[in-house]
Amino acid sequence: MEPGAFQEAVLETVRRYGMDLSRPLALVSGGPDSVALLRALVGLGYEPAVLHVDHGLRGEESRGDAEFVRELCRGLGLRCEVRSLRLEGRAGLQERARRERYRIAGEVAGRLGASAVAVGHNADDVAETLLLNLARGSGLRGLSGIPPVRGRVCRPLIERTRAEILGYLEALGQGYRVDSTNLLPKYARNRVRLEVMPVLEELHPGAVRNMARAAALLREDLAALEELAAGVVREEGGEAGMSVAELDGLPPALRRYAVRRAYAAVAPEAPPLPRRLVEAVLELARGGGGTRLLDLPGGVVAAARFGERLVLYRREEGEAGERPLVAGESLRFAGWRVRADEVEGMDPEDARRPEVAYLDAGRGPYRVRTVREGDTIRPLGLGGTKKVMRAMMDRKVPKDLRRRTPVVVDPEGRVAWVFLGELGEDFRVRETTEKVLRVEVERA
Repeated sequence: MEPGAFQEAVLETVRRYGMDLSRPLALVSGGPDSVALLRALVGLGYEPAVLHVDHGLRGEESRGDAEFVRELCRGLGLRCEVRSLRLEGRAGLQERARRERYRIAGEVAGRLGASAVAVGHNADDVAETLLLNLARGSGLRGLSGIPPVRGRVCRPLIERTRAEILGYLEALGQGYRVDSTNLLPKYARNRVRLEVMPVLEELHPGAVRNMARAAALLREDLAALEELAAGVVREEGGEAGMSVAELDGLPPALRRYAVRRAYAAVAPEAPPLPRRLVEAVLELARGGGGTRLLDLPGGVVAAARFGERLVLYRREEGEAGERPLVAGESLRFAGWRVRADEVEGMDPEDARRPEVAYLDAGRGPYRVRTVREGDTIRPLGLGGTKKVMRAMMDRKVPKDLRRRTPVVVDPEGRVAWVFLGELGEDFRVRETTEKVLRVEVERA
């Protein structure tokens, strides 16, 4: 492919998907895809910084890759950083190497203030991914291939075929490195690339481009379904949840996307929730009364509450330690926004607002923490002491929320107020109270 035409096609992809290449970091292995990426970016007038990660998996060949990338960058006048990586054990080596490569790229991009991490995936990679995921029985997400943009990572060559890339490099007279492991048939992707794709191209010329185009259409369908599913998901207080009645009213496909959307909201860095766990969450929601819990990857908990609400949250939301409550300041704690102010007296309008409490400021300084086993309170007007957990149970607070509910405590750790609940008799405002502290909370 003539260099100018190739670069213009890459620029169209960059514009189509809104890739921010104002300060790119290019991840360059030395293979044809990443070398073509680098030359195209430079040819289009961008000034990328370059990162090469030496995994040390191929001995002298790996060292040769690193030296090749250094020389290429020197010739182009580009900044180049080479990072060495050593992984122990052989199990899952390829996937672990990939994760570490992206972790290092994210770290370097953050340090350099890069606008994007550009990588060299192409249309052939998309087609191979589609075929492999189809064989595994994947749904729309798997069949939609490799996204052109995901977070900070962008793929300017995603619409160019490997044949076009090799033609571009040949026209430039640009050399590249060959990874000998890409020729080993023991890896599934290699067998698809070396054996399956040539047959498909012979049977249906243009098969690679057609499959990549199909994946792009499936990505659009996926985006539409996710947007529809997002309409039933509410994010509040560190939780993402939905009404079970609303969920039941959706077609099965949208139910699954609603669960995945809620999971992504509380664990954005985690891989998509697999189908079997999505179905397990939906089964949890159908389980009837009480509170039922299910642990999910990434420290996420799914909770079905009284057959009415299905929520997902990170377990650590309830383990936020203690925070001082300072008059005139706001804080965020365990999915809540908390505001404390010294006031002259109590506003009658607040009497019916469970999210507001008035405390005797002289009993402070106060702190906020989550409730603990054994915490007790003397509720207003009760005339005795009650366990905080029992008080919440009597108010029908869902079981999973009880240990995550914040309380205001005095310097000795005694509970003065349970969020949205009981106020301690010993901390109420009296006629003799000199300073009044108004505390208001809301879900973050």
